[in-house]
Amino acid sequence: MDMVNVQSQPKSLRKHKLRMPYEANWAQAIIISVVVFCLLFSFLPLFLTIVNAFKTKEQVQVNAFSLPMLSTFAQAAGENFSTAWKVIGPHYFSTIMVALIGAIGQTLISAVLAYILSFKNFYFKDAIFMLFIAILLVPSIIGYPILIPLIRDTFNLGNTHFGFLLPIVGGGQVTGMFLFRTFFSQQPRSLYESAKLDGANDAVIFAKITIPLALPIILYHFVGCFSGIYNEYLWASLILDGDKQTLTNTMYAAVATQDVTYGATYAMYVISSFPLIITVIISMKYFKSGEFAAGLKL
Repeated sequence: MDMVNVQSQPKSLRKHKLRMPYEANWAQAIIISVVVFCLLFSFLPLFLTIVNAFKTKEQVQVNAFSLPMLSTFAQAAGENFSTAWKVIGPHYFSTIMVALIGAIGQTLISAVLAYILSFKNFYFKDAIFMLFIAILLVPSIIGYPILIPLIRDTFNLGNTHFGFLLPIVGGGQVTGMFLFRTFFSQQPRSLYESAKLDGANDAVIFAKITIPLALPIILYHFVGCFSGIYNEYLWASLILDGDKQTLTNTMYAAVATQDVTYGATYAMYVISSFPLIITVIISMKYFKSGEFAAGLKL
């Protein structure tokens, strides 16, 4: 009856009633001002990094907020980026590869573990899950005095990327498991029951149903894992040395010893940010397309 009344009303009136209400003009001005301020404040570090990467050392020292001069733009850019690449180049692709392997391993183990705890029934299931959650209450830095001799002396994996990734993947799976289990539990059980009636085993269900439905949240976790491993400093400085060092530690050592100028330092930051920007761009398209919400409606 209500739909009939709505359809019989004039088109302009229907649009007016169905339209979402807007805030008052003064409220909109405040909201837009706050949002724009926060947006500009968030982009300020990135803006300064890019701008100062194209300036000479003297220009950065005089005013870090000024724009590059056209007369020295090309020369400063060439010197800064070439110096930056000489410092971080030998460690650039190896750090990306280590971060990719660690993020894939951590995400995959977390997803498998979450699938087991969500859809399989076994004794002490809830107790085991609570033990996993208890690990989240313990700061990871507390385990460093034990992990360092364990990795270096017991396992003899000191100054190796495998020894660097082993505790990260082992300890990081708990957060992903908790995140994925919450999402998996919201997926329709009827879909899984239909797949089992058709003869699909757990491997097929996991690969063709669970992963596609949870792909947005999996990519979100993957980006976080990749960023964390890529930017890791403390654990890398404790377990890695020399040519095995990661990108973050290499940049810190170059800045601490003053081997590079201010412009080259900012250029290092710009170059090192490319992998993070690419991974975020790839994952964000799944959130913009609405697939995250669509998975819950099946």
